[in-house]
Amino acid sequence: MLLSELLPTVDQLSHQDKLRLIHFLLLAVAKEEGCSLELTGEVDSAHELLQQLASTQAVVWSPQTDRASVQALSDLLVAAKEGSI
Repeated sequence: MLLSELLPTVDQLSHQDKLRLIHFLLLAVAKEEGCSLELTGEVDSAHELLQQLASTQAVVWSPQTDRASVQALSDLLVAAKEGSI
């Protein structure tokens, strides 16, 4: 089945079922990568997902924290302003 065929069906799912689908896909991708995110024992799936997400870390990059990026953006703004005069 193609993704374009699947998306209309996913759009019709309830909010809870969409969360279950996200959980299923997260576990499937992790398994393909050789990781196991599944917990042992009988735990409510929504609670399990929240626990797994809480234990992960994400790195968020921002040009505001990188001097070279800030300077590059500043240079672009100056060049654009000079070009429009």
